[in-house]
Amino acid sequence: MPDFSDNSNPIGPPEGLIYYVREAVERGVYLRFPANLAEEVLREYEGVEVTVFNGATEALLAAIAALKPRRIVIPWPNYADYVRVAQLLGVGYVLVEDPLQAASGDLVVMSNPNNPLGRYVRRDEVLDLARRLKARGAALLVDESFIDFTRGESAAPDVPVVKSYGKLLAAPGLRVGAYLGDPPPGLKAPWRLNAIADYALYHLGASGIKRHRERTLAYIAEELPRVWQKVAKCASPLPTDVHFFVVKGREPKGVKVRPLWTHGLADAYRVSIKTPELNDVLIRAICSA
Repeated sequence: MPDFSDNSNPIGPPEGLIYYVREAVERGVYLRFPANLAEEVLREYEGVEVTVFNGATEALLAAIAALKPRRIVIPWPNYADYVRVAQLLGVGYVLVEDPLQAASGDLVVMSNPNNPLGRYVRRDEVLDLARRLKARGAALLVDESFIDFTRGESAAPDVPVVKSYGKLLAAPGLRVGAYLGDPPPGLKAPWRLNAIADYALYHLGASGIKRHRERTLAYIAEELPRVWQKVAKCASPLPTDVHFFVVKGREPKGVKVRPLWTHGLADAYRVSIKTPELNDVLIRAICSA
């Protein structure tokens, strides 16, 4: 069954990444501690201080633990794992419509672009939100795991940011995440990234990641409007700024989609574009629902 619930990069991994992963295994780099050389590459790519982690969830856990909030405030709908992270850390949480419902000691955690809605909030708006939260004694932490699928500008280093690179690299199993900006005390552990991912990213280089992002953006700019407009002729897709979008209506048969009832969105689901051939399968399935 074609899987449109997975919102990884529709064009696949960057050129050379699989080769470097194989080379890392053949050279037995996993027998040694990682050198954290991927941090150098990601600092060059991002243009800010970067602390790597084994995935964005680990970065998020470490960041929240270091920031020590009284409560986590989650603008909803959002990435559902924020709730699990709060529970795991023993921190109270609340789901809100307006992040300015946060009070003193609270930490607002939000994804930008939003997952599952796919909408991007401009940097100046994010910084304004951070200032308004600070004025009431609260703080902001932004998850930018999908920002590389837009031409949007990061809020880092002015606002603490966590991020996954697994989606852009179409290699979530490598578990590459990061904290962007000056790290709070106690954030950095000695071994923060597995040795295979560290080796592969170092040899891929910042230039390799940038080239892959440009190829990704070019594909999305061409294919997303085609798919969205065809779906709009027979269903109700919501506007998006990334490669995935929400559709209101009955779930299609014969394809896998991401139901959103867990996010309070009844009769809605999220789909992500793939290859043109697979996207045609998705369009037919939605229009037949």
